[in-house]
Amino acid sequence: MLLYPFFLFLMKSTFLGIVTFLLVIIGAVNWGLVGVFDFNLVTWLFGAGVVTQVIYILVGVSALVQLGMWSKK
Repeated sequence: MLLYPFFLFLMKSTFLGIVTFLLVIIGAVNWGLVGVFDFNLVTWLFGAGVVTQVIYILVGVSALVQLGMWSKK
């Protein structure tokens, strides 16, 4: 029952909305891990390099897209 609003959101969303939402969730989980355990999952998975920077940029842009999508509602 708790996940019902999440599934309702996914059913009404566009592909861009779903992808950006998932990237924001991944970014939030990563920052939670950094804050609680001092463990950076993205750096652990991809190393410190260009791929990690691209992932951080995508997460940031996704957050801006989500802000724009939610402000239209």
